[in-house]
Amino acid sequence: MIKLSIALLLGMSIGLERQLKHKPLGLKTSTIICVASCLVTIVSIQSFQYFATPEYNSMDPMRLAAQIVSGVGFLGAGVILRRNNDVISGLTTAAMIWAASGLGIAVGAGFYFE
Repeated sequence: MIKLSIALLLGMSIGLERQLKHKPLGLKTSTIICVASCLVTIVSIQSFQYFATPEYNSMDPMRLAAQIVSGVGFLGAGVILRRNNDVISGLTTAAMIWAASGLGIAVGAGFYFE
């Protein structure tokens, strides 16, 4: 619960900053991304510890967490737009989605005091 609470606070801090500036990726979205990434990472690590046996020693506890980055990449790609006069917008929002996910993964893996 501590890890999820820390991820919640970090996601909310990212989202609050964006929401106060009236930018995309508000409070709810960044919080959901950060907490969900944390939860999937926790499940991945706990599943490895639960199912690890000598015959299944080739399992990687971070394999599922690594796929979060791929999935979040699709979310980020969806917010990048080309507008009139070849102006590209949404790059900062895409980066913030990626950062919120990265923070969630780091907290879920236990890297919140380093």
